[in-house]
Amino acid sequence: MAQPLVYGIDVGTTKIVAIAGRVNARRDAVEVVSIGEAPSRGLKRGVVVDREAAADSVAEAVEACGLRGQRVSVGIAGSHISSFNTEVTLLNRGRNLTITERFARKLEQEAREVEDLQEDERVIHVVPRGYVLDGAEGVKRPVGLAARKVTMRAHVVSGAVSSIQNLLRAVEDAGVTVGRVVLEPLASAEACLTASDRDNGVVLLDVGGGTTDIATFLKGALTHTAVIPIGGESFTSDLSYGLKIPHADAEALKIKYGTVLSGAVDSVAAVPFGGTHYNASFMSQILEYRAREILDYTRESLNEARVRDQAPGGAVLTGGGSLLDGMPELAETVLGMRARTAAPTRIKGNNKPVLKPQYATAVGLLYFGAKNGHSGPKGKGGGASSISGIVSAVRSWFRGG
Repeated sequence: MAQPLVYGIDVGTTKIVAIAGRVNARRDAVEVVSIGEAPSRGLKRGVVVDREAAADSVAEAVEACGLRGQRVSVGIAGSHISSFNTEVTLLNRGRNLTITERFARKLEQEAREVEDLQEDERVIHVVPRGYVLDGAEGVKRPVGLAARKVTMRAHVVSGAVSSIQNLLRAVEDAGVTVGRVVLEPLASAEACLTASDRDNGVVLLDVGGGTTDIATFLKGALTHTAVIPIGGESFTSDLSYGLKIPHADAEALKIKYGTVLSGAVDSVAAVPFGGTHYNASFMSQILEYRAREILDYTRESLNEARVRDQAPGGAVLTGGGSLLDGMPELAETVLGMRARTAAPTRIKGNNKPVLKPQYATAVGLLYFGAKNGHSGPKGKGGGASSISGIVSAVRSWFRGG
């Protein structure tokens, strides 16, 4: 029996990707049925700054993919995203001390009751990292087990209601219904990382157009997330300013000749473009400076969260910005760990167009679209939570269009 179609929209700073596909029954492979792209307008660093322009861009991708009228999962990022680790403990007074799905959801709801959030913040995701049952650690799936005292350790992600509200409205203006909101690095991780990667300990670095998103995993659990408000678009802008050329020409030069390893470029080498020759060494110095800034912020974020030494699997780079020549090598130098570039895996059929890092988030959204969520109560910590799928019905936070 064929699996139902699921849909996703990756609303990026440089491009919008609408995607439709089928995830197999075991949820370990996906077949992409259609995809539509459009240049992104009206967004800056993952945040909507012009609702009408953003909606027009989304509509263009939606029409190209054939998604109008569908219920979609939407990726979210942006500088307003923040996260932290927490733990909550409850006494289980249930029959036979058996932990039920309802009790597990109650633990997640307790984790959502964060008192020190800013007025405009809401919890987007509560991601269980593990459970302690009557002092016994290392439990990943507590439902069905017996315990009196249950502690859940979780990773909590929050975001600004206004920013999320603007994004959802722009997407729904394009003629679709937002069913789920998924943190973009989690979607990218779903597409690019294996279970072994997550178990061993790994840092996912998704270098998008407007932001660079970080997600770290250890023993199969999410341990840290962060958003750096710098991405591939900054590389292009820097080249445009430094070479005093139009933005489109800078983008073409970056793609064709760009490298972040300035030490490997001859100081007098020149590259031809548009009837002019540009100094290759100067170009690489510009690009390396910005790449080092992104990686320095990444290292700082990992150090502050005390997770840089917990990633023996190294760093996995994805997103369009990861394609810049020399990014893995520079990441190894700055982060002090092995690094590689990754594209979506577990793709069935003839889907070569999506086997590229820039489609990691879009493909990952299909996996989340195939998962079922549970509705949660409204309020400051409200939204939907799910043990199997990290999704959130944030439309319940506000009213009106």
